[in-house]
Amino acid sequence: MKFGARILKTGIAISLALFIAELFHSPSPSLAGISAIFAIQPSIYRSYRTILERAQGNVIGAIIAIIFGLYIGNDFILIGVASVLCVALLIQFKLENTVGLALVTLVIVMDSPGNDFLEIALIRFGTIMLGLVAAFIVNLIFIPPKYEVALFQQIYNTNNEIIKWIRLNLRHAADFPLLKKDMNWMQKQLTQIRNQYELYKEERTFLKRNSVSKARKIAIYRQMILCSQKAYELLKIQNRYENDYLQLEPMKQEVMRQQIDYLADKHEQLLLTYIDRVAVDAEYIEDHLAQDPKELMDLFLNEMKSDDPENNPDEYHLMRIIACVFAYQETLDYLEKLIHSFKIRHTDENKIDISVTDE
Repeated sequence: MKFGARILKTGIAISLALFIAELFHSPSPSLAGISAIFAIQPSIYRSYRTILERAQGNVIGAIIAIIFGLYIGNDFILIGVASVLCVALLIQFKLENTVGLALVTLVIVMDSPGNDFLEIALIRFGTIMLGLVAAFIVNLIFIPPKYEVALFQQIYNTNNEIIKWIRLNLRHAADFPLLKKDMNWMQKQLTQIRNQYELYKEERTFLKRNSVSKARKIAIYRQMILCSQKAYELLKIQNRYENDYLQLEPMKQEVMRQQIDYLADKHEQLLLTYIDRVAVDAEYIEDHLAQDPKELMDLFLNEMKSDDPENNPDEYHLMRIIACVFAYQETLDYLEKLIHSFKIRHTDENKIDISVTDE
């Protein structure tokens, strides 16, 4: 776990919740701090959604606790029964994410002293709700991180690492223990990229013209992530079936190497085009895309055909490599269409201010 803005916001939210509870002379200000811990989120939208869900879960927990406390009882067995009922209702209303805080609310409310039970229960419930409000205020005050910048830089840095290893593999220069270690890192990075993409997708725009541009960007980033995944899959297959690749004749290896090199170069260029580091061709048309996959398949099949069965590599393994190459190409071709359309048709709204930095 890295020390970041969310950890800092959690501490500030707890302090603010305790301060507000003290300001209202709550007899149990720590309840507000506990509530704030559950409610802090990395974005304003998630915070808004969380406070609504937590509020609903807390109301259900508090109502069950008050009903049990007033009419049934509040000994330890009944608290357990009430908890089961509360969880069942939350699942029924699709509020599973609120179970933790709702049960905390239920136990705290039911544990109120017998005298003036209702008054103390309501005070405790109100204190818990103060914590939710404090967490939401902190998320509003703190400027959320630039998710788009972080997302693109993660994609760019991860792609650089993947493409570097693809090229080393093609030239038989890879250090396999180090490659295996880096592939584990790449897999984790791809997971983090998807999480970052979800945060970026949830960001809300206030102007309609920006919402159109944002929708196009979301489509582009989704395709960028898919391209990264296909490049990673190509690297895995390339590493797994390297011996089959080495059994090919030098000229046939060169055919495959040239195609993969072309795709790797194209991938790098597309990312730089998106951030305006490479100019977009205004005369771009679909004919500028790579060869049709069917034509390439025929080319590969002809090149890979051998008259010597003993020296011929495993056809299944070879086709696995070729299939990954074509899948990678198709995702890049579609990314190229998206980026060119984005850059040419909506130039005013599509200014990208992202610098390329290493992690």
